[in-house]
Amino acid sequence: MIQMLAGQSLLILINGAILVVTAYVISPTIFDRHLHDAGVSSLGARKHVIKAYISSFNVSLFIAAIFSIFISGSLAWYFMLRIVKPINRVTGFAEILASGDLDAKPPFRNSIPELDRLTEALEGMSIDLAKSRREQSRILSDLAHELRTPIATVLAIVDGIEDNVVTPSGHTWQTVRDQLERVNRLSRDVREVSQNSEKVLNKITTQVSPDVIASSAFAAWAPRMEHKGITFTLDIELSLPLLHADSQRIGQVLSNLLENSLRFTATGGSIHLSAQRFTDAIAFIVEDSGQGIQAHQLPHIFDRLYRGDVARHSGDSGSGLGLTIARSIAENHGGTLTAASDGRNLGSTFTLTVPIAQV
Repeated sequence: MIQMLAGQSLLILINGAILVVTAYVISPTIFDRHLHDAGVSSLGARKHVIKAYISSFNVSLFIAAIFSIFISGSLAWYFMLRIVKPINRVTGFAEILASGDLDAKPPFRNSIPELDRLTEALEGMSIDLAKSRREQSRILSDLAHELRTPIATVLAIVDGIEDNVVTPSGHTWQTVRDQLERVNRLSRDVREVSQNSEKVLNKITTQVSPDVIASSAFAAWAPRMEHKGITFTLDIELSLPLLHADSQRIGQVLSNLLENSLRFTATGGSIHLSAQRFTDAIAFIVEDSGQGIQAHQLPHIFDRLYRGDVARHSGDSGSGLGLTIARSIAENHGGTLTAASDGRNLGSTFTLTVPIAQV
């Protein structure tokens, strides 16, 4: 504020000095010429009149300078306060945000549009930071919860072996292996979903046929479906256009969807995989007759680490990140991944859309 006042004062002094010097240099000559034109021919009389003019000019200039300094200084002070006070409020708000208080209220709006836009930007940033902090806290809490079960299981087995309560057997080691694989899978999925959220997904796109993607996924999962006693069918629409996509990543999404369907479909059920034209995209659809998704769970199934009631109660060992990763891959390709279900025990339908390659 002092710097702004000093700058304004210096500007006023420079302008005043220019005005005074110009007046002293030019006005006596012009006044003398007017006297000569008025018929005052006496040189002494003209000098006396010019001297009187300069004397009165000095007095007038002094009085004008006092009023000018007072008025201009007051106005400068007023306008600086109108600028500096909002800046100080916005600066204080930014410092509060930097200190970690994301619940701070933004300063009141003022008459400076630029500061209003800055305040709105800071307010939006604080909302995003608060949301990110809550999300981070929730993720850490969920991770701790997900890790606790397999670690506790392994520790219980180790303690039992040490106390000679548990006899090591093939089943025991398989249980340990399953729990460690669960931890490893969770670690891998967390890393991948973090990469997807930061938009660093490794994607190699080529011209690829939807038939090849769907057929490969069907061939990979058919033996497992047959082993569990599930009817697995494939339906591919004829003459589908090519996709500009990473076939491995799209195949990863289909594998995740088919794995979920296999996990939640009982023996004797059915799973259907299809590929068809959907406006300017290809839709890969996975339908099953499994346990379904309740209406209140549908909006959350793509959230990180979310696991529905069925998954929890059935002892499902999924990481809760597979669908999050699948949706990230779909969106990274410019497509979508959606879910639909009529409710519990009424099956589920997942639809992956991938834009058609532009010719």
